[in-house]
Amino acid sequence: MGRGMRAREMTNMEVVLGRKIFSSLLVAFILALSILCLYYGTSFAPGLPRRGASDGTDADGGSRMFDDVELFPGAPSSLYGESANLVVKSLPVCDMRLSELIPCLDRSLIYQLKLRVNLTLMEHYERHCPPAGRRFNCLIPPPVGYKVPISWPASRDQVWKANIPHTHLAEEKSDQRWMVVNGDKINFPGGGTHFHAGADKYIIHIAQMLKFRNDNLSDGGNIRTVLDVGCGVASFGAYLLIHNIIAMSLAPNDVHENQIQFALERGIPSTLGVLGTKRLPYPSRSFELAHCSRCRIDWLQRDGILLLELDRVLRPGGYFVYSSPEAYATDEKNRRIWNAMSDLVRRMCWKVASKRNQTVIWVKPLTNGCYMRRNPGTLPSLCSSDEDSDAAWNVSMKACITPYSKRVSSAKGKLVSWPQRLVTPSPRLEEVGISDEKYNEDTEVWNWRVLEYWKQMKPEIQQDSFRNIMDMTANFGGFAASLVNKHVWVMNVVPVNESSKLKIIYDRGLIGTLHDWCESFSTYPRTYDLLHAWLLMSEVEKQGCSVEDLLIEMDRMLRPMGFAIIRDKVPMINYIKRFLTALRWDHWISDMEPKVDALSMGEERVLITRKKLWKGSPEKP
Repeated sequence: MGRGMRAREMTNMEVVLGRKIFSSLLVAFILALSILCLYYGTSFAPGLPRRGASDGTDADGGSRMFDDVELFPGAPSSLYGESANLVVKSLPVCDMRLSELIPCLDRSLIYQLKLRVNLTLMEHYERHCPPAGRRFNCLIPPPVGYKVPISWPASRDQVWKANIPHTHLAEEKSDQRWMVVNGDKINFPGGGTHFHAGADKYIIHIAQMLKFRNDNLSDGGNIRTVLDVGCGVASFGAYLLIHNIIAMSLAPNDVHENQIQFALERGIPSTLGVLGTKRLPYPSRSFELAHCSRCRIDWLQRDGILLLELDRVLRPGGYFVYSSPEAYATDEKNRRIWNAMSDLVRRMCWKVASKRNQTVIWVKPLTNGCYMRRNPGTLPSLCSSDEDSDAAWNVSMKACITPYSKRVSSAKGKLVSWPQRLVTPSPRLEEVGISDEKYNEDTEVWNWRVLEYWKQMKPEIQQDSFRNIMDMTANFGGFAASLVNKHVWVMNVVPVNESSKLKIIYDRGLIGTLHDWCESFSTYPRTYDLLHAWLLMSEVEKQGCSVEDLLIEMDRMLRPMGFAIIRDKVPMINYIKRFLTALRWDHWISDMEPKVDALSMGEERVLITRKKLWKGSPEKP
């Protein structure tokens, strides 16, 4: 009996001990699985919550939905490690309320971070990027009913309403023919606040004011690059294209908050930006003409600092076309503004080239002669000789006149006319230490590279597959120059550590901007059909920034069914391929070894991917 009781006690103890061991092992297994899911993103789970990935609210009451979870800790240190072959299967999807997120122009962030901005100086429309701990590292979903955009040239005049479901501009500007809602589309008749009859007729009117041949504003190719300030939905820029003129249409994300989104959906070169406290991200002497039609800018504020910024980016002999009540209205207020503005531009050495009806056109001097003849102490003063007039990334404006160098002043800033200037070596090449021979070699290499890219994509593309293209590391613009005969436009982005190259791109008659790719770009989601990145990922890694963040940013900018061409070092390409499924960039993939050429930087590979058109969560394509 005693032995039986002891045996039963031993059996019970063994059962209890076995259960405890099993429970401990189960807890350990769950812990290990959780750590693996955290480390490898979402390889073993449908999605890890990051900011914006669910319906919760941030502790500070903002729109960010979750506390940070580091999706890729330590990456890309694992680039060459044992985990190099692991594939990330999914990424979290942002809340639908973030469908139009522009991270560095998110005004809610200003209030959440309690930043002190001067509203009078438009600082709230300038870039304020979220710190790493507050980024939305999730995929931006398209709006409900999103369709592949209408192709160019039909897109100039109509877009799908579902893609940009905002009709307030059509209602507010109905009498000015900005846009008209027409069933499931939004039409653009070509009107504007100051050109109700149409931008095409307005452009001819400007050419007639300047007495250009054949009423063509290009003046035989002498006017090629234009800056349109406060551009609305960019109809002015749209109709300039007929004249072989390309405009950088610029407007802030203000009360007309979707104007640039409409412009890009139409396939018109445009970008978000504001004349506030920072220089525009363009080098000096970039544009032949600047335009402002009822742009509602106070040009007289802060000793004319905003007009002096236009002066900085205008070429010698460049024009400023100004259509506004101050130019023609006879009431006391407008007369007072006109007289003050006339006095300011006179001291800046601008002259009236023509004034008719509602428009005045000023012309900038060709040389330094007028500046030197001004009375001592005349304001605005000349900028100091050690001032870098081409520095344009996060540089504060100054209320001074940018004089020309002796070489530019003696040459009167002349460039060959378009289209010859596309391939003619820029006179500013010597400023960046590049010979004419190296420049010509760069052009030839990119012609060949682009031919190879298009040959590789041939099974997937049609003649109208591309309209909006971004070259994320534009170098001297050779990639864009090779596409000049296609119906596309290219945003040439020059990284800030190579900023001197952007002036060469403008001298070619192309457009572009400076940018730091450790930050988000100032554009709406789904605005580019093709992104091209040459050695960008390796450079971002070298700077200590996140390759994964950049991939998610590229996805934000890329339209559904759009393409990404990534040319980089072999280990980096292999690493990026791990994320293609999670990014939904696996509609079509090409991975090839390119031929070695004069620009090759060691062993490179070319990865070409196509983004899927998806709706809702990654589980519901």
